[in-house]
This record gives sequence, C-alpha cells and structure tokens, in this order.
Amino acid sequence: MNLSPPASREIFDLTMSDGAVIRLRRHGNSTGPCLMISHGNGFAVDAYCPFWTLLLDQFDVVVFDLRNHGENPRHTLAGHDIPRFVQDFEELRDGVEFRVGSKPTVGIFHSISAVTAIRHAIEVGWRWAALFAIDPPLVPSPGHPLHELAYRFETSVAKWAKTRKDRFADPSVLGDVLRKANSRRRWISGTHELMAKSILRYDNNRWDWELRCPREYESQIYASNAVLDLCPRLSELRGPIKFIGADPNAEDAWAPAQVNRALHQEYGHPYTYIPDTSHMIHIERPAELAKEIMDFLARCNIAD
Repeated sequence: MNLSPPASREIFDLTMSDGAVIRLRRHGNSTGPCLMISHGNGFAVDAYCPFWTLLLDQFDVVVFDLRNHGENPRHTLAGHDIPRFVQDFEELRDGVEFRVGSKPTVGIFHSISAVTAIRHAIEVGWRWAALFAIDPPLVPSPGHPLHELAYRFETSVAKWAKTRKDRFADPSVLGDVLRKANSRRRWISGTHELMAKSILRYDNNRWDWELRCPREYESQIYASNAVLDLCPRLSELRGPIKFIGADPNAEDAWAPAQVNRALHQEYGHPYTYIPDTSHMIHIERPAELAKEIMDFLARCNIAD
C-alpha cells in the first residue's frame, strides 16, 4: 500500500476568477477516463493517496486541494466559503477538460468537497459522467428528525476548529496527536504521519510548522455548512451519483453517517456504507472504497 503520494506525471496551476491559485496533479493512465478527486475540510488530498493510488492503472487521475488547503497558496478569508468553492469547481472542471481533453470525467469527492459537488450539480449543472459523494456532512432542514444532531455536529466542530492547535515543532508531533485520538483508531498504520505532513507547511520565519488551512478558515466552512440546507434539493440531481457513507451502525458513528443513510431512505439515490469505518474511509478501508467505485463505474459503462 502506498503511504506517500507518487511523483506526478504533470503538475499545473489554474487561477480562479478571483485570483486564487489551485494546483492540480495528474497521475496514472492518460488514455483512461478522468477522475477528479478532492478532500474534506481541513485535510489535503495527498493524505488520501492510499486510496487513489489504487486507481492509477486504469484512470487518468487528477487530484487537487480545495482553495487554501494543501499545495495551494493562501488566499483571502473573505473568499473562503462554499459558494466560492462551487464556482471553483466549475472553473476547475473547464480547466481540466482543456488540459486532458474531452473524455468521460468522474468526480470523487469527500466530505465538504462532496457537499460542494452536490450544490454545483444542482445550481450550476451536471458536468460528470458519474459522481461519488463520500460521507458528505449534509444537514437536514429544521424539523427533520436528524436536523439537531447534524446541526450540533457542524457547529461543534466549527467551535473546535477555531481554537485548535495550529503550530507544531515538527509534523511528527501532530502525527502523535492524531494517532492517540480514539476517533482516528481505524486509520491504517502510517497514515497519521502522512496526514500531518500533508496538512502542515514549514514556516521559515518562525522555524516551525503551521496548518496549511488556517483554523479560522476551517471553522468558517463548518459554520456555513451548518445552515446550507441542501437536502430538500437532492431530488434535483439528474446524473449517475452514488453516496458512500461511513458505518451508521458503529457505536461512535458521527452525524454524517446517520444522515446519509436516512437521506437514502428518503430520496432513493444509490447508497452504500462500508462497515467499521468512520468519516475517513479513504485511509481506513481504501481497497473497499476503491472496489465500490469500480463496481459503480462498471455499471455506468465507464470502467471494465
């Protein structure tokens, strides 16, 4: 299993209409269908490489970090919100098509990038041969039986993010913190350090390591997602989409796992969950996640 991102076949930057720069890395089989892959709030796509490297033989894989995350230079806090993420997705989709050519293109998005892709598909239009929403933290409307659970979850992590420790002497220190957290106990050995390296950047002025996505930026996204109210519009999704959730039966299941099962029962879209997983499915059961994706793509005649 690959516990570090492989060398990219191609790296290219796209400048968004407000000046933010997003760096994309291209891997895998240039003749295959294109997969565009991104991550959750506060994380970075390189940390998901135990999952996406399993897809390189068959697919033209383009990975990217959300603005103000990962490999991207920092842009303004004022432009760091979900509506701007949605606009980024449209510009990124156009930019990737220009770069790789017109071919079937699949979106594989996790957590807040999945929420972004859902809103993009509803409000801007369907741009995908298929779309995967992996454990999106959707918040049902007020009055729904799970609204309070999901709303409290998002507002609690917004409060946590605002005051989280944001500087470390070395990535290994953050790696130790992640490894000792009970909520991270399912992560594959070595991925705690991988995550720490992916979400920290060395500060030459202070001789230590800081979060690539500043804590106030991360908090702002959680808080805005709490009141987004996308669920009543899920019936407007018009293309092949599959929701893949964390295990809603786990004793420590977070709100997204429970909400995604309930939304499947209400709206009937394709859905499955992967047993004994938390929100970070990609680095807990990467092979099982890859198989779910390959099976759905085969049914869509996109993969063998």
